[in-house]
Amino acid sequence: MQSALRLDTGKHARQIDASRRIYILSFVSYIAGAVMVLFGFISLDASSLLLPGILFTGGSLFFINILFFHLTKQLDRACQIEAILVAIFVLALIYHGGHNNTALYWAFPFPAILFGLLGVRKALISNGILMLLLGLLLLQPDLLQADYKESEVSRFLASMLIVIIVCWINDHFRERSHEAMSELQKSKDMEANTDPLTQLVNRRYIEANFAQQLHNYPQHYFPLGVVMCDIDHFKDFNDQYGHDVGDEVLKTVADIFRSHLRPQDIACRNGGEEFLLLLPQTGLSQSRAVAEKIRAIMANQPFLFGSIQAPITASFGVTACDEQSEFQAAIKTADQQLYQAKAKGRNQVQ
Repeated sequence: MQSALRLDTGKHARQIDASRRIYILSFVSYIAGAVMVLFGFISLDASSLLLPGILFTGGSLFFINILFFHLTKQLDRACQIEAILVAIFVLALIYHGGHNNTALYWAFPFPAILFGLLGVRKALISNGILMLLLGLLLLQPDLLQADYKESEVSRFLASMLIVIIVCWINDHFRERSHEAMSELQKSKDMEANTDPLTQLVNRRYIEANFAQQLHNYPQHYFPLGVVMCDIDHFKDFNDQYGHDVGDEVLKTVADIFRSHLRPQDIACRNGGEEFLLLLPQTGLSQSRAVAEKIRAIMANQPFLFGSIQAPITASFGVTACDEQSEFQAAIKTADQQLYQAKAKGRNQVQ
């Protein structure tokens, strides 16, 4: 029951991180791709067509990859492809040397791009492999078409290593900070949406978070069983034994719900001694059976607290709904059924 709160907050955090990766993917694909194509046209008057070929091919593949993402929505796969394209482009550009042998200068943004696309662990491994390949390439001048000075190569490799380390430190602690903030937000959401006495979700959760879940993922919930439960003669119990003992009764009822409902079911303290049970993918007849099971368990399990031993019974009103537009009406119907159960003598399901 409480796991739904954590899932909602965790899902929101993942959506924010996915948006960040989409922006980076789009920037590299559209902006970097367009710059590469532009420089490809500028370099057409060069004696060799290798550089325009590298630039046109790289830019075109970036555009194709972003089109793949828009068509499939496979963000992880698109980011992995983009990272491979980035690495190949850097190696090809440094092999050629670029315009006026300036390829080394254009390589520095790409470690940060890999961290943005892949996340800390995968990006660190990818950058390490890329750094190794660059080192092997640059330290074997016979393998290159470009002509770099030894001082340029050593300074480039040292600078590139520093860039990778700085990017790793930044992203490592950014990710840890993000995790800490996410946990803090989960804690705040739990506190705001949880009844402090019974540790069940409260009405605020039902009205805000759960209603949104019904809208976003109706296939996971409908048909939805809706059960209202009210402890019989609870005011008299409080008057006789005191509110402290009454609180223990509420905790006991909450424990019964936790023990005998499914993990996907939701028990909510609706207010006072009234509870709302929501049973995903459960029709009316099944919901009645669940309510009857809970009623029988409560009736056959006397409440024990110190020297006090007293029976606890409850009345139940049951209905079901098939779509979100019926949800609020279903709660009202279940409430009406609950009043009928009380009017007919209590300790029963209607």
